[in-house]
Formats: sequence, structure tokens, C-alpha cells
Amino acid sequence: MLKKLGLRKLAVTTSALFIIGLIYLFPSSSNELSIEKNITYIEPDETYEVYLVDKDDYVSMVTLPLNSTELIDILKEKIEFLIIDGEKQGEVPNGFKPIIPEGTKILDLKIEEDIVTINFSENIKNISQEYEERMIEAIVYTLTNESNIEKVYIKVNGETLERLPNSNKLLPIPLDRSYGVNKFYDFNNLYGSTKTTVYYVTNNGDMTYYIPVTKVNNDEREKITIIIDELKSNVIYQSNLSSYLNANAELEEYEIIEDTMHLSFNDKIFDSLINQNILEEVEYSISLSVKDNYDVNEVIFYVDDNVIIN
Repeated sequence: MLKKLGLRKLAVTTSALFIIGLIYLFPSSSNELSIEKNITYIEPDETYEVYLVDKDDYVSMVTLPLNSTELIDILKEKIEFLIIDGEKQGEVPNGFKPIIPEGTKILDLKIEEDIVTINFSENIKNISQEYEERMIEAIVYTLTNESNIEKVYIKVNGETLERLPNSNKLLPIPLDRSYGVNKFYDFNNLYGSTKTTVYYVTNNGDMTYYIPVTKVNNDEREKITIIIDELKSNVIYQSNLSSYLNANAELEEYEIIEDTMHLSFNDKIFDSLINQNILEEVEYSISLSVKDNYDVNEVIFYVDDNVIIN
């Protein structure tokens, strides 16, 4: 899920049987039988992460197929999923909904280095105060999920959006993931507050997906410590969010080397001491959380100095 998969469908079985049949029907002779094999490779759509709103109104990471191949077109297509009754409305999975107001158009989208500037029509301001912050979060997280995009400028008819449309709350310019998502506030002092984004897992029928929650508090511990403690907690502040990390799992050591974080755990991180595998949900929750809080591209897990490869 973390990596885009390029699968290929190869129609070969039928062709092989046909060729074998011809060989048996026409025994070899001095005249060689020449058979031209035409094999067609079908490239399916690539999958990308789009942040849609789920039934509980969480901005949620959902993996969807896209048709585009160029980055600028990929970003436009991803945002189309967020527009109510937009071009991609019929492709939004059950249990999720777009959040950008109906009738909103993408007037322009530009990429300069690691910055994307997206220009919307005036309709985007027709958002209710209840959802205006969620809308900004969904746009920012959807665009910055591509590895080479770090910052976002949102414009409306060419003018930079400096405040939320209804509450008039100031927006940071440019926007990036430090803006947070699904924010949960738990602090006693406005000064010295910190933000840590943790990814939880939940289900929609047979579909498993991940929900990032930015905790705003006064916790000054290292973020990786906060992440692991949150994920292994037996009490999660929202009952519809889950974590499969064993409460007895302990992070013994961590180190960042170049763009990779190395995490060493005790053996309680394993799903089973016999199989010695890490649950996919545990691996993804930790990896997604790390990548949202640190400038790293890869997370490697260790137990007793041995790399764990699932």
C-alpha cells in the first residue's frame, strides 16, 4: 500500500494452448510452421493516496486508482476526488465522501520545485464552518502525499486564500503538513505546544484504511516516543480508531541515517513469536506516523539487531 504497485496482466495462457494445439494438428515436416506471437501487455491504473472524509467525518487516507501519469495531472485528478459531484464522484468508495463544495473548478495548478499552487473558482468558499478546516486539511494532505511536494498555496480566483472562509481564522502561508489533520487538542498552556501526527487504523466493511490524527499538546518528548506510546496505548481517546501494536512492545533504540529511520524493538512487536512477523497494520501505522513527523523516506524495523522483512 505504501508503494505504488505497477501490475501487468499478460494474456498468455490461451495463446499457449492455441499454439500447442496447432503443433499437434500439423505435425512437423520439411516445411517449417511459422507462428507469429502477438502478446499484449495491459498496464492497469497506478494507485495513489487521496484524503477523503469517512462516515465519522475523519479526513482519511484512501488508496485509489488514477489514470494520469504526469505529476501535474496526477495532482489535478486527486483533487477532483475531493469535489462534491465532481468528475470523480462516481469513483469515490462507499463510506467516504468528497468535501470541496459542488461546482468548484480547478482553474489552474502549477508546480515549482517542491511547491504546488492550486487556483480554485469562487465556489470553494461555499463551505460550512463545520467543515472548512477539514477541507483545507484534505487538500493539503492529498497534494503533499506525493514525495516531491512539500508546500501548498491555495488561491481563489487568483487571490491567495489567507483565512478560512467562515470563521475568518488565519491560515499559515504556505501550507504544509505541519498544519495538522483531524486535530485533537489536549494542552494546559498555549505556549510551548507541540504537534504530533499519529496514524490509526480502521475498517469500512472489508476495506482497511488509515486515519491521521494530529495531537496538539504540551508533550515535549521526542516525537517517535509519543508515536509508539500512543499506538500501544490500551485506551484510545476515540473508540472508532484502532491500533494493533502490542501494549508490551518497547522501542529500545532509534536512529536516523540520511533519509531512513531505524527502529529497534523488543520481540513483543511480533504478531507471533513463532512466525516472527510484524502485522501489516502495525508496520503501516508506525511508518506513516514517522514519515509525517520526520524528514525520512523509509523506516526499517529491527529486533535483536536483525532486520525484520515481512
